Amino acid sequence: MKIPLLDLARQYPKMKEELHREWSRVLETMKLLNGDNLAAFEKEIAAYLGARHAFGMASGSDALLLGLVACGIGEGAEVILHANAFVAAVEAIRWAGAKPVLVDMQEKDFGPAPDQVEKMITKKTKALVVVHMYGHPVDLGPAVEICQKKGLLLIEDSSHAHGAEYKGKRVGTFGTVGCFSCGVVKNLNAFGDAGFCITDDPAIAEKLDLLRVHGQKEKNQHNFYGFNSRLDELQAVVLRIKLRDLDKDNKRREEIARRYAEAFSSLKGITPPPMDKDKKSVYHRYVIRSPRRDELMKYLQSQGIGVGIQYSTPLHKQIAWKEKGYGDYHLPIAERVAKEILSIPMYPELQEEEVEYVITKIEEFFSKKP
Repeated sequence: MKIPLLDLARQYPKMKEELHREWSRVLETMKLLNGDNLAAFEKEIAAYLGARHAFGMASGSDALLLGLVACGIGEGAEVILHANAFVAAVEAIRWAGAKPVLVDMQEKDFGPAPDQVEKMITKKTKALVVVHMYGHPVDLGPAVEICQKKGLLLIEDSSHAHGAEYKGKRVGTFGTVGCFSCGVVKNLNAFGDAGFCITDDPAIAEKLDLLRVHGQKEKNQHNFYGFNSRLDELQAVVLRIKLRDLDKDNKRREEIARRYAEAFSSLKGITPPPMDKDKKSVYHRYVIRSPRRDELMKYLQSQGIGVGIQYSTPLHKQIAWKEKGYGDYHLPIAERVAKEILSIPMYPELQEEEVEYVITKIEEFFSKKP
């Protein structure tokens, strides 16, 4: 049996007819930017997440950058981030003009370790970026408390976590700005690059709205210098259609995750991802951990099962980080976990026999002596 890590082709047939009908309407008018679908998507995603304002952008990376800029993060500022996150967060901090400062992760939720965050705060620290890794909500209670106590902005990167909840509230709505990618592999995914920001702050909302269109308030009237980062009408159509099924698809992901967790809980040498009654994960990736990761990866590949590693190298070990001279760090948990993580197939279209096959092969591997 062949089971890819992710099979995007399985999504297309169920939406093909409606998608092409709506795309034809857009193409007949040729209003490809700032049209009705963008306005409708922004309204619908804001209502879904429980935010006052939402703004579609060209990518999740742009959402992070514009989110930081809208919050006034710039030259001379420091922004704290956990070292196991994706490089896009560092890029956004850098291009905003600020300096990234890293802390170690905590194993229970893949988020920043609160005690380390407090230790790294200086007079220059302006914000904390938390990334909800793999669809698992970060333990936001301590993060919010630290930011309130120290007067920091909380920026949420929820690109893996569309619909995830912390204590009954959607992630992305706890910080000053919530940033989302809707890239092709995400739970809410476009058929190309796409992203959006949400906020409840009216002043930041106004700035986000203008930042994505060159700071232009009216035609040829530029209130400040901005960017060119617009979510186009064709991708807005895709996201509107997929948003309707997001909760159903996330529920299916949760069902698969529970099957995996039940099967793996009794195996020695493997750690399933965290499950917490206060948190609702949407399992963007199903990431297991094992000291025998590389052996397991090769075995599963030999059995036709797709696997992946997100992400194999912590931020402070990247060539780009070292070349910029951002500092040497020893972050033992992030470094160890990066050598143990392995993503196995997880998407709503997985069939029961495929789930069982993945489970059987992992059980077979761990039944053998190292």
